[in-house]
Amino acid sequence: MKPLSLWLVTGVFVAFVAVGSLVSALAVSSGGNPLFVTPWLAGLFLLVGIWLLLAGRGVRRLKRREKTWVTPIIAGHTAIFARSSAPVIAAFAGFLMGVALVGFSRMWAPAMAFAAWSALASAAGAVFATFCAVVVEHWCIDDSDDEDFGRDERHRGPGNESRPTPHHTRTEFPAARRNS
Repeated sequence: MKPLSLWLVTGVFVAFVAVGSLVSALAVSSGGNPLFVTPWLAGLFLLVGIWLLLAGRGVRRLKRREKTWVTPIIAGHTAIFARSSAPVIAAFAGFLMGVALVGFSRMWAPAMAFAAWSALASAAGAVFATFCAVVVEHWCIDDSDDEDFGRDERHRGPGNESRPTPHHTRTEFPAARRNS
């Protein structure tokens, strides 16, 4: 698996800072309320980041063949979740940062101050979760040698290095046998 591009994650963050700033500025300049963000969103992003770190730590232990609660299926799910959540959470972080920037430009209004601080706290949690997702995605990359791919552990031993596993033998489809 090719590692996630940090340029992609950074580009998504920057693009959504612009989108969040534009949407928030348009809402405020048209006489509407600022975009209110609950500060509890920061806690949600912190929990996602902590879960990613715990699962990623289990994946690292699994890769080192140490005892862990993570199975290969959970490791695959962790890798998929980390890889897919990094750009999505970066988009959330960027949007929230854009809302905070507009809010900080009009700190004289109490509603704008609350919206700015709430958005900033949530953006900080989202940046943490994005960082955790990128780190865990890099931990989940399979860096084993390709020559070991498809070999079963029970066939290893002196003189058995090139012996294939039974599922690598040639199989014929039933339709091919009937027509022969």
